[in-house]
Amino acid sequence: MGKIKILLMSDLHLGIERENSLISGEERLSTFMNIISLARKHDILLIAGDLINSENIDPSYYEIIRKEFSSLLEEGKEIFYTPGAGELTDLGKLNPEIKEIITTFTFSDSSDSYVYKSSLGDIFVYGLQNMSVNNTWSIERKVPEGFHIGLFYTDFSPQITGVSDTGCIKKDDMKKMNLDFFALGKSHNFKMFRSSNKILGACSGSAEPCSMDEYGERYAVSMDLDGNNLPGIKRIAVNKVKILNEDVDCRQFEGQTELIEKIKLSWPGSSLININFSGERDFLIEKSFITKLTDYFRNLKIHDKSIPTLKVIIEENINSDSLKGLFYRNLRDAISEAGNKMDNRLLADIILQRNGNNKTGEGVLCDS
Repeated sequence: MGKIKILLMSDLHLGIERENSLISGEERLSTFMNIISLARKHDILLIAGDLINSENIDPSYYEIIRKEFSSLLEEGKEIFYTPGAGELTDLGKLNPEIKEIITTFTFSDSSDSYVYKSSLGDIFVYGLQNMSVNNTWSIERKVPEGFHIGLFYTDFSPQITGVSDTGCIKKDDMKKMNLDFFALGKSHNFKMFRSSNKILGACSGSAEPCSMDEYGERYAVSMDLDGNNLPGIKRIAVNKVKILNEDVDCRQFEGQTELIEKIKLSWPGSSLININFSGERDFLIEKSFITKLTDYFRNLKIHDKSIPTLKVIIEENINSDSLKGLFYRNLRDAISEAGNKMDNRLLADIILQRNGNNKTGEGVLCDS
């Protein structure tokens, strides 16, 4: 068996725009076509679940997938597909539309086997659909020779042991299955698993972001199989949309207006952006702050990890019609009488800790 190029992708969630408008259907479809173009440069395409978001998607997606997969198969490429949560119906059964999509092999409870041998050589691909009736990892290596790949929609915890379940591959499951590599979906972040300099597996992560927390590049994973050896893998960025993740130190600003102007000047209005506030903040963040920025950016999420000064803490709470407001009004008066004798920073830290809002905490100020 000569060198074989393998591409792994998962979690594109085509059709999710019906319930999550973060990214348009056209943008996700563009990413799908990008992955198809990459697959043409590989010999095998592995899909580890959630290619579609649910059964409730526009029917045109199924036709597009069928057309592109047929084209790959006609070019001599192989496609192995493990259904994830998105490929199941609301009743937990495999979506009939998925059964109609022609691949080299789609793993499902309706098939007679959980393993398929590639026509390209001694490459064996194993799989289980999500929510399989096989509620334990009963899969085992079929023959000693060749390269054996597990294509699963599941978590991976090779350092822990425990009762087998299809929600996670554990150390004992790995030993029992005795496979060479685990190609995984479900997690939306890229992961690679190693042990003693050997690559055990990889998760490609979401091919296109599904939430504002999935920032940066999104990937497919390319592997060059040389005989029975997998010398390395590499990530290939495939996403049409990139969510930015930026830090802003509040110490450099004197007020909210200056902060807003700085943010608008730093990133274009078409951005999808996470902004993390840090440092000491000596000014109020008012309701108008949210409106002025969410109307400007395509999508914005702000995590406030800044530390308000005592003056700001008092200003934020002094007008409350409660015992809290009374406390802060009395505190303001006490500080005024004490002058410079009171350690305001120490007092602010104590208050923040009592409120459960210390330096390790954060609040989401703005999530449009």
